[in-house]
Amino acid sequence: MEKLIDKLEKSWSILLNQRSRNYLLRSKIDQSIAITNSNLTASFLGNQQMANHNTADIKYCLKKIVKKNSEELDATELNVELMFMKHQQKLNKRLMENSKALMSAIEQLQQAHQRVMKTNEEIVSFNLSMLEATSEIISTDELPSQMRLDMDDIYTEVEKIEKGCLLSDKTLQKLITQMEEISVKNDALSKELSNKREKIIKNRDHITGVRADLSIWTK
Repeated sequence: MEKLIDKLEKSWSILLNQRSRNYLLRSKIDQSIAITNSNLTASFLGNQQMANHNTADIKYCLKKIVKKNSEELDATELNVELMFMKHQQKLNKRLMENSKALMSAIEQLQQAHQRVMKTNEEIVSFNLSMLEATSEIISTDELPSQMRLDMDDIYTEVEKIEKGCLLSDKTLQKLITQMEEISVKNDALSKELSNKREKIIKNRDHITGVRADLSIWTK
């Protein structure tokens, strides 16, 4: 009996430790999702829109400069127009590809949510079964049939739990390592985002200078 009780305590300590590590992992995952979404929003609504604004101003200045040398529409102006059309076509394609990738990510998050809801339902069902078992014990003064295992059977079930914990530990450690790698990549992407923004701002300053002095090249 004492050996079995010690075994139960050991198994509980392993299970509770796994629970803590799993919730810590989950908190890091949620944090990473928030950082990734923040970076994505900053790249799309911030950097990309500023870059597009730069493109529009570059096109305006370039067309003005090219038009200076031609009073009528000619191949030179059309070549400039064509370059920007091809660029816009590529952007449209990239936007569609990114939307497709994001939709796939949303579907995966929805699947994860469905699994969470299923887990919640399992908790509710278990709690209900334990409440029913409690009522049965109170009314009959006996344990329900599913709680009538003998010592050998209990020992066997605890050993199954221990083996399952060992397998879970390996999987959990892999996930923790993978999450650490994702966090490092998120940090690198955040820095890259800031660096790219600095480049866009420098381009903006250059374009502003050209636009301000545009009359010099168009007179």
